[in-house]
Amino acid sequence: MPPAGAYIHVPYCAHRCTYCSFVALTDRGTEEAYFDAVEREIVARRDEVMGPLDTVYFGGGTPSFVAARRLGSVLGHLRDLMGVESSAEVTVECNPDDLSGEKLAQLVDLGVNRISIGVQSLHDSELVWLERRHDAASARRAVSEVVERVGNVSADVMIGIPGQSGRTLAETVRSLVDLGVTHVSAYLLEIEKAPRLVKLKGDQPELFPDDDDAADRWLDVDGCLESRGLVRYEFSNWARPGFESRHNLKYWLRWPTIGFGVSAHSFDGQTRRANSGSTVEYIRKVGESGVAVVSETMLEGLAAEKEAVLLGLRLRDGVEEAQFDALFPKLAPSDRDQLETAFMYRLLERAKGRVRLTGDGLLVSNEIFSALV
Repeated sequence: MPPAGAYIHVPYCAHRCTYCSFVALTDRGTEEAYFDAVEREIVARRDEVMGPLDTVYFGGGTPSFVAARRLGSVLGHLRDLMGVESSAEVTVECNPDDLSGEKLAQLVDLGVNRISIGVQSLHDSELVWLERRHDAASARRAVSEVVERVGNVSADVMIGIPGQSGRTLAETVRSLVDLGVTHVSAYLLEIEKAPRLVKLKGDQPELFPDDDDAADRWLDVDGCLESRGLVRYEFSNWARPGFESRHNLKYWLRWPTIGFGVSAHSFDGQTRRANSGSTVEYIRKVGESGVAVVSETMLEGLAAEKEAVLLGLRLRDGVEEAQFDALFPKLAPSDRDQLETAFMYRLLERAKGRVRLTGDGLLVSNEIFSALV
């Protein structure tokens, strides 16, 4: 079994952004009880996956918003109880305006060696619609300082922000590369759970790209990053060779991960587990039994094979041809026809013993994946 990784959800934020659909709290009244619960959960579940861990990922929420000692205490529990390899990738998601020199130094002292910064845009007129706390200038300063101090830096970029153009998106991407980031994640803005943005689109649809425009912008991002040495290794992620997110690769490769904290998910190679999505309930459940798992799903047989191929096709290299061919005859006739059509129209291809999405296939991947659900 490949080495496992740990994910720790930190739900606290100074402000909830317009588009946020994650478990995030601006009230820090439960913070002490919450981190006590996370550490108790680690004690209770320490044998669920085999250590030592080779990745640790603090996500949120905004992990950089809380005191670094909170993260350090959790990391200490992981090291003591599960083991953390000396070469482990330790990532913390950060907001630009949390990264003062002192906070950054504290994170480095804890052993954090990868920082993921929620930039989204380097244009103030676009950040306003997202209700981000930072402006473009502070984001540039933060990225520059973290690149100098840590080196391994990822930046999140958003496609489809109201008022964004292909030009402003390209400027953001080029500027981040020029600042020295080693990794970029680019996501399409999803407004379904953002009433203010839903209303804005109804009132001013011209501020939002249509599907074709969004696809063109994704292609522009891809072309820009590839030309500057950041290779797309997964649908939404580009990295300089050697700087791919080792932790996130575990999800696409179905390697074991254990999630601690509210709404965190785990996979031990066979069973997927999900923690309660309520912070109050999470703290209560852990206090009672040490765990807060509210659902378990064992994936085996055809379901596991389909998921492995679906997730693998998100990766640039796709899946082994033998793996795809072993699954294909087990699919329903309509699903086999759909995949055969994808090959015929060169949306899927066979190359060097693997099956993978082509450039055109990436843009209609959801239709292809529907045959594997």
